[in-house]
Amino acid sequence: MKPAKVSLLRRLLHSLKHVDCNIVKRFPSTLKNVKMLLIFLLFVPVSSVCAEDIYQNFEELKNNEDPSDYSIVTKEIGSPVLVLAIHGGGIEGGTSELARELSKAYSMYLFEGLKTSGNSVLHITSTHFDEPQALKLVASHEYVISLHGYAGEDQQIQIGGTDRSRAAELVSELQKAGFPAELLGTDHPHAGVSPNNIANKSKTGLSIQLEMSTGFRESLFGIFSLKSRSTTQNEGFYDFTEVLTHFMQNSY
Repeated sequence: MKPAKVSLLRRLLHSLKHVDCNIVKRFPSTLKNVKMLLIFLLFVPVSSVCAEDIYQNFEELKNNEDPSDYSIVTKEIGSPVLVLAIHGGGIEGGTSELARELSKAYSMYLFEGLKTSGNSVLHITSTHFDEPQALKLVASHEYVISLHGYAGEDQQIQIGGTDRSRAAELVSELQKAGFPAELLGTDHPHAGVSPNNIANKSKTGLSIQLEMSTGFRESLFGIFSLKSRSTTQNEGFYDFTEVLTHFMQNSY
């Protein structure tokens, strides 16, 4: 049985996400009013909005979105490493282009949001992402390099994952090359160590997860838009991917 269509309530909550999470610090009275309104009309606390995706799994997304608004790209070349980007296209900008560049000699899975705007609704968190082709590819590889982006104007690269020794090596290599990388503790929200994280469902369960700030990702392109990123990759982009490629070649 197909899941029911995602309710108007959940779409409304998602649209209010940015009001709750981004405006609250400047306008605390606005947050209070919004919460009271939602509790009165919808009986759902606003505090739950920030952590909730519109879709809790791929089947929900598939049954509620136009197929032309997203794409799935796979490449299987028998390498031990899979380059994984489940929030590509307009969801977490820049991760698609990085995945394609890094996967020249490696297998790749790429899920891309292609909407002209509002691609954030296509975000399914890593611990819930269960698109069948992705699960199959991850399970057939020994290691996973998982690419993600997070909102932040600073330039920062947060390295996590279950492959702690290689993650530390990558941080060292990036720092030597002048990139702002840091190794996350396993208790950090971006650490990516949950066994439910799709990146950790490989043969070995070993992954490296890169969380890159918006500011850093923007610095890799001349024009940071969905249509222009593929043709405006700059010197920083190629310097960054060269360090990652060299690391992958030497470490796996």
